[in-house]
Amino acid sequence: MTRTLAILVVALAPLGARAADAFTLKDGDRVVLIGSTLIEREQRYGYWETALTERYPGVTFRNLGWSGDTVFGTAQASFGSVAEGFKHRKDHVAAVKPTVILVGYGTNESFDGEAGLPKFLDGLNVLLDALAPHKARVVLLSPLRHEDLGRPLPDPAPQNKNVRLYADALRRVAEKRGCGYVDLYDLLGDGTKTNPPSAYTDNGMHLTAYGYWRSAAALEQGLGLKPPRWRVEITADGSAKGVTSGAKLDKVRHNPLRFEVTDDVLPPPPAPKDAPKGAALPGAERVLRVGKLAEGKYVLKIDGQPVALAGAAEWALGVPLTRGPEFEQAEKLRAAIIDKNHQYFYRWRPANETYLFGFRKHEQGQNAAEIPKFDPIVEKMEADIGRLRLPASHTFELAPQAAAEK
Repeated sequence: MTRTLAILVVALAPLGARAADAFTLKDGDRVVLIGSTLIEREQRYGYWETALTERYPGVTFRNLGWSGDTVFGTAQASFGSVAEGFKHRKDHVAAVKPTVILVGYGTNESFDGEAGLPKFLDGLNVLLDALAPHKARVVLLSPLRHEDLGRPLPDPAPQNKNVRLYADALRRVAEKRGCGYVDLYDLLGDGTKTNPPSAYTDNGMHLTAYGYWRSAAALEQGLGLKPPRWRVEITADGSAKGVTSGAKLDKVRHNPLRFEVTDDVLPPPPAPKDAPKGAALPGAERVLRVGKLAEGKYVLKIDGQPVALAGAAEWALGVPLTRGPEFEQAEKLRAAIIDKNHQYFYRWRPANETYLFGFRKHEQGQNAAEIPKFDPIVEKMEADIGRLRLPASHTFELAPQAAAEK
């Protein structure tokens, strides 16, 4: 089924258009990510892609990130020149036919400080000019703020001045060209400054699983997407009709309370193992509120699985739901996305590329014919992802603790 979702997004617009124009993602859109380490490592965790996949049907993703790269294509030069590295990236972007391009450069270039800014801007504009023929909607992502993890790691304050300088320059380019801009520097910030402190990185620069989980919400915010609000309010005795946000309610029964819920979209995947205890994404909380319960404790089961225990007064105020089959499905979706990204990585960056396509192809170049065979594998996995992203209907049951334990 084709469905087009239109939202007003300040951060997204086609090249040459005003940044406040309406932006749509629809069936058939191909989102391509290019950039350095931040982009390449996202495919290991999949939180960004999962967040957008849950919202939009029929959208596919290709991660062309390359650790250590720059706008010039430096890291992709391999045994050739930087110009060849630039062409390598350009050719791969063209091959996947993007309709949306997320561009994440500036981190490595920022170490050249203010003196290197003109060169960076020249390279950025050359890159954007090279992307323009695709007529894709382009979004520029700022570099991340460096975290202070203490000595012996260096004090990040001097370098953060450079990062901020390059982030501001990216914003100005986005405004001038009419493409999008997401300020991850400010939207994600520094996890060591949160309360309680909990770093987003393992070395001050590179995000952990927890960092990518949090940065997915920051990316959505920068794109103008509201958190996936989910609220269900119902009375135990049926005296008031159920009220929902982000879900549909059906087949309500009382004594004991039982009903079916179908989400509009899946929730974000649960917090990763390295997240601090009680970590939550602001605005994405799922809250069930049940009024008119007799005194006592009540167990909530979803599809027979216990997920929450609280007293009547707590249920009346609203209990946050942090686990259950819908969260398990979101995590399965993320795992499927990671698997798909692994297969595509083998497709576009085979380990023996020098023998297949490079200066030693006279030795094993005949095996290059095997590489396109990854395409149907990736396409099948994308079809599976398309089915896995669809929310299922789940049965909620709320019963007194003693009765639920029998």
